[in-house]
Amino acid sequence: MRILFDTNILIHLEDNKVLKKDFSAFYSLAISNDCKIFYHPAVIEDIKKDKDANRKEIFLSKLSKYQPLPSPAIPDLDFLEFVGEKNANDAIDNKQLFQISAGYVELFITEDKEILKKGAKLGLTNKILNIQSGLRLLSELYNVVIPSHPILKEGSVREIIHLIDNAFFDSLREDYPPNFNDWFKKCAQEDRKAYFLMVEENLSAILIYNKETPVAHKLSGIFENALKICTLKVAEDAFGYKIGELFLSKMFALCIESNIRILYLTVFPKHSKLIELLRIFGFKEHQSLNGEFILLKFISKKEYNGLNIAEEHPFYSDHEKFSKFVVPIREIYATTLFKDSNHRHPGLFDNDFTESKSEIEGNTILKAYICNSKIKVSSGDILFFYVSKTMMEILPVGIVESFHVLLNLDEIIRLVSKRTVFSQKNLDQMFEEKGRLTIILFRLLYYLKKPIPYATLKELESAKSNLVNITKLSEDDYKILKQKEYFDERYLIN
Repeated sequence: MRILFDTNILIHLEDNKVLKKDFSAFYSLAISNDCKIFYHPAVIEDIKKDKDANRKEIFLSKLSKYQPLPSPAIPDLDFLEFVGEKNANDAIDNKQLFQISAGYVELFITEDKEILKKGAKLGLTNKILNIQSGLRLLSELYNVVIPSHPILKEGSVREIIHLIDNAFFDSLREDYPPNFNDWFKKCAQEDRKAYFLMVEENLSAILIYNKETPVAHKLSGIFENALKICTLKVAEDAFGYKIGELFLSKMFALCIESNIRILYLTVFPKHSKLIELLRIFGFKEHQSLNGEFILLKFISKKEYNGLNIAEEHPFYSDHEKFSKFVVPIREIYATTLFKDSNHRHPGLFDNDFTESKSEIEGNTILKAYICNSKIKVSSGDILFFYVSKTMMEILPVGIVESFHVLLNLDEIIRLVSKRTVFSQKNLDQMFEEKGRLTIILFRLLYYLKKPIPYATLKELESAKSNLVNITKLSEDDYKILKQKEYFDERYLIN
């Protein structure tokens, strides 16, 4: 991003006073994300007006650390007539303003209220900002929220480098002789990021990832940055706990938060279960290298057709052919099924896998909702989970994978195992009471950033009930919620 600083910003950055936090934070965030900061050559005229010769000399010497905007655009008469120009100060201001209007810079930062007024007159209030608004904009663009989960720790490889000789890594040393240890040390030196699962101070699962440029990844036909899953390993004692699904869900979310459209990894053919999981969620073989498949997935809704199938996860279409349902769930179940949502308050044993490993359903992308409802849903329909009685709001959004009404308990258990909040004992009791159960298998897409409260829902014509049962929303009611901007457009294939 090309950013133009007004004189008042430059003066604040370079005078001898204590720097306000917003100024230092903005500058640090801009520089660390490769933004180019310029000043307009005309500001030198402004600075030369300073009657304090010593201060003027010092400031002009400090100005050399910034770049003058090369070949600035010259304001045309129509522009000058529109914004007005009464004096020499206006002339300098207008020269700076015109760089935004001409598209020579993307952002103009100033504390001058008159310039900000002119920016509003030009309809450029989103590009001509004071330092506080500019900091907010850069924070939204560059401060990536790392997706979290109670049982996982997200951090640096440096935090686990002391475990390099642990038996956990033996299979990786066998797959990548003789330099795995050297590569792992390099990851620590580069401060690469990772998710890891610790069980009683032992490493049980790890995923190391790295943002790569086209020069680094060398993927054929790909000329943009990619996120590489460098290492993904789950120890045998953690098999069956759906850690692979959990890792994938975090990678999908991280790509979206980071605005990265390519996710890939290399995997040996012998890891058939991992390959099967990856293919379910849309990874395709891109090429082969040194006996490994390169499996790649586009994390871009433009690449998909809005079929609401697993291959397109986590993107979905809200076309009217897909029905929308409000699905009630009690808090005690919601906090387990949706373990990484804001509905779950941090618990004493959340980070202790030995205490929480029975909650496997909280690790999965594909989950099971079990009820006795007579309403029928179809594959691709959209589910909004309403935490009833206590929180009384919608936060999780899911997509129906399949719908079943089953009369056989063994078949029910086979279908929902490790994907439901209910134990086998619970299922036995529920089945004995009714002789049949309704199963909705669904994929968790994301959590709303702004929950939909009951007060909003009860205003909808199709949600006049107390939402104690699964409730179908009319298309008009859904559009009301959409117009209120509850849904994350980054996931929506419109």
